[in-house]
Amino acid sequence: MGLRGKDLSFFVFLVVQPHTMMLVESEDRERAYRLVAYSSMCFSLVSLIALFLSLPLVNNYIASVHYRVHSEMEFCKLSARDVMMEVSEYRTGVRSSSSAVPSFLRLPANSTRPKRQAGPGCTGCCLPGLAGPDGMPGKNGMPGRPGAPGAPGFPGRPPA
Repeated sequence: MGLRGKDLSFFVFLVVQPHTMMLVESEDRERAYRLVAYSSMCFSLVSLIALFLSLPLVNNYIASVHYRVHSEMEFCKLSARDVMMEVSEYRTGVRSSSSAVPSFLRLPANSTRPKRQAGPGCTGCCLPGLAGPDGMPGKNGMPGRPGAPGAPGFPGRPPA
């Protein structure tokens, strides 16, 4: 396993000409930088294409949501106005054939029951009755907080 002449010339080349080794390293470095630059350009291009495709879609979606919300608000305003008109018609007693009130909302037509009205003739219906008997005593409550400290006492006599 000896060294051949070709192998020795390679070692001599490395030892004799070190600037050539730097050229090889700089070419490798340049290739690596070129690869990084091209890949970053490709990623930038892909992101720009994605942006150009998604931005109109998002704008269209936002516009459709805005239109739906606006139309729902208009419908809500109209239905609230209709409800208020029906309530006012019901209160005033104006009944049209088109706005028929459901049977469960109609007042019963009972003419045998007289109307009660509070007035001077009401003597005993609005007064409270007598108090009832006392109830059973309740449970004891939780213990309270300790009280405030007392006033200081008189000083003691000195020992005799």
